[in-house]
Amino acid sequence: MIAFIPLLILSLTTSVLGVHPTCDELGFTGEQICSDCDVLAQYVKDEELVAECKACCAKDQVSVKYTKAELLVDQWRISALQQIKDFIDKRSSSYAPQLKVTYSSNAAPRLRLSGPSGTETIRVDNWRASSIAEFLDERLDRGGSSKGSVA
Repeated sequence: MIAFIPLLILSLTTSVLGVHPTCDELGFTGEQICSDCDVLAQYVKDEELVAECKACCAKDQVSVKYTKAELLVDQWRISALQQIKDFIDKRSSSYAPQLKVTYSSNAAPRLRLSGPSGTETIRVDNWRASSIAEFLDERLDRGGSSKGSVA
């Protein structure tokens, strides 16, 4: 209880005086990237906290672009992975021909990206369909083709 008193005083002071606290005073160092705030929003239903996080975050820097992507999924587990199934059914075709969906037995859901600079593999077990699309939009060099923002 005593630990919350300084936070309460800071909150009341900023409300009464109209003073806006700095990111450091809010507990944000500025080292978190903005996609971290999106993850925070999934777990914490405090819109004000998420807005403060986004005001203090550093923009994500994606320097590597890949020319091909492969989404590997277990053909027997796909029905239990609704978000990945939704991505495949509703959005994956908008990333063709660069994205290939491969069904394989006992495969953990993952994206494998490849290009001239090498390969990167990332697991997507608990990702939302929109997160997969956003990740591909950032990392996949689509050569001027349309974005994958199909609803």
